[in-house]
Amino acid sequence: MRLSLQNEFKIWQSRQKQKKRLRNVTTSLILILITLLIGVISILSYLVVREIILQQLQNKALLQVHQGTDEIDQWLATRKAEIQTIANTEIVRSLKWSAIEPYLRAEVKRIDEFFTLAVTRPDGSHYNTRIGKTNANVKYRDDIQKALVGKNYISNPFITPITRVRVVAITTPIRQTYDPTSRPIGALNGNLRVDRVSEVINRLHYGNGSYAFALNSIGQAIIHPNPTLMSTSEKPVKSLLESTDPNLAALIHRMVRSEQGIELTCVDGSWNYVAYIALKQAHWSVALVIPRENIESQLAALNLLATILGGLIVIAAIVAWRQIQLIKHTKAQVVLLSAQQKTLQQQAHTLSQALRQLQQTQIHLVQTEKMSSLGQLVAGVAHEINNPISFVYGNLTYAHQHSEDLLKLLQLYQQHYPHPAPEIQQQAEAIEINFLIQDLPKLLTSMQVGADRIIQIVRSLRSFSRLDEAEKKAVNIHEGIDSTLMILEHRLKAGPKRPAIKVTKAYGDLPLVECYPGQLNQVFMNILTNAIDAIEESFDNKGQKINFQIRIWTQLSADHQVLIGIADNGPGIPQNQIQRLFDPFFTTKPIGKGTGLGLAISYQIITEKHQGKLQCISFPGKGAEFVIEFPLHQYTFKS
Repeated sequence: MRLSLQNEFKIWQSRQKQKKRLRNVTTSLILILITLLIGVISILSYLVVREIILQQLQNKALLQVHQGTDEIDQWLATRKAEIQTIANTEIVRSLKWSAIEPYLRAEVKRIDEFFTLAVTRPDGSHYNTRIGKTNANVKYRDDIQKALVGKNYISNPFITPITRVRVVAITTPIRQTYDPTSRPIGALNGNLRVDRVSEVINRLHYGNGSYAFALNSIGQAIIHPNPTLMSTSEKPVKSLLESTDPNLAALIHRMVRSEQGIELTCVDGSWNYVAYIALKQAHWSVALVIPRENIESQLAALNLLATILGGLIVIAAIVAWRQIQLIKHTKAQVVLLSAQQKTLQQQAHTLSQALRQLQQTQIHLVQTEKMSSLGQLVAGVAHEINNPISFVYGNLTYAHQHSEDLLKLLQLYQQHYPHPAPEIQQQAEAIEINFLIQDLPKLLTSMQVGADRIIQIVRSLRSFSRLDEAEKKAVNIHEGIDSTLMILEHRLKAGPKRPAIKVTKAYGDLPLVECYPGQLNQVFMNILTNAIDAIEESFDNKGQKINFQIRIWTQLSADHQVLIGIADNGPGIPQNQIQRLFDPFFTTKPIGKGTGLGLAISYQIITEKHQGKLQCISFPGKGAEFVIEFPLHQYTFKS
């Protein structure tokens, strides 16, 4: 009996030891899994942020090439328009060189961009402002042949046979009438020095070791830092399409096909980023070669932070592995095991703090790059729109004047020749001449209204981005709010699923406010976008509310605090969610519709950059109001 009790006691002791070992192993495995999970999340976060930043840096480099090609395209378009204008004059149409020569010489002096102006007759005889009539027959030239069949053309660079100057020819047909389908009676061409194009391309750079070059339509270098690679019509150089470097040949193929982009490739024996864009006015492409380190060196801070975090993860993993080894010790080491567990908890706390710091760094980086890319994008879009609309807007006045002159002339004809030939009378009835006389001025006026509207939108885009106001300065806050509303105007209008959203303003008498304008505009954009989303959600859920409204008010308090309120009549926000509104990655929107960064970034901008407050006042079913408060002058800190 006594032996049986002893055996049962031993069995009980053995089971208790097994249960304890199992608990210890389970605890250790959970710690290891948590450490691995944190490590995986941190690595994925690092890779995502690194890719976002790298993409923005590449877009910045591509934008530089865009600006260069836009400048060249605008220059060529202006010169082409000048050549076409000269070719349509009665003096040039006469093809009498005695009358044409002094006129063209005066135009060369007036415009100051053309090296020479020349007229070519269909038989190939050639006259220019440098030497008058030449003995050379230039009918063989591509640009002359295309002009004589009615096409405008911008040639590849060539060296003039007499002056030996490297130029580009812009050639246009000379017609007897204004009818663009009539047969040309000659060709007018203006020679431009290539120096202007070279100057723009040589200005393109992105750090040390970067350089730019230009290709023609068959892959020959027309502008290049290496003179031996540059090709002209007289001294053609081997096309880069035939390069023995397969990476370079593939890149040149894409450029010749007028593609655009930026890619990492091996050029000249080293890895470089190459940004390339095709011109619109000529069959050329421009490329900017950037050493890899010039772009990726800007990721050094992020790499350092990732290294530090990786070190902490390795330390935590080592400690966890050590914890498994300690499990194998005897009961006497339980105290030591407990101490090690406390150490592990402290290190896990440190790791959690490092992860939160990484999240904060991510927010800073996303905000910086987001504003940079938004500013660059807005500037690029505004620039792209501004060039053609300026050309259209500038010519609308002349078109209006010319149409009025033509209509007056037509009325004089009708007055003095009231009974025209039957053929003219039939044509007048076919085109409804009386309606045309009344409708044409209205049509031109509506075109001018549309152009004014586009110019107003471009100004609002520039005002919103405020690329030149990245630093603290005194500005009109109301202009920033209005420019943001202009950008969001398409979302405020009535749509197929809801009526329009009415915006009411109650602006106070504010002086110029010292702030960071670009970042403050981003806060207005985030809050207004959330208000519009909330109103749309209210309509989707109830379907009967029709008075959608956003109210914006501003005022200056007695203690010189700027107050800005943005309120909506949406569904409101539950009280248990208001406390978390400004937490990073927290969102009340459906999955895939919100990132949870907008209000967190806005809170940082107001509290840290402007020493202010951002709070939300809301009750379910009664909408929400965000109130921004910060000092009128940024040196006035709040206690």
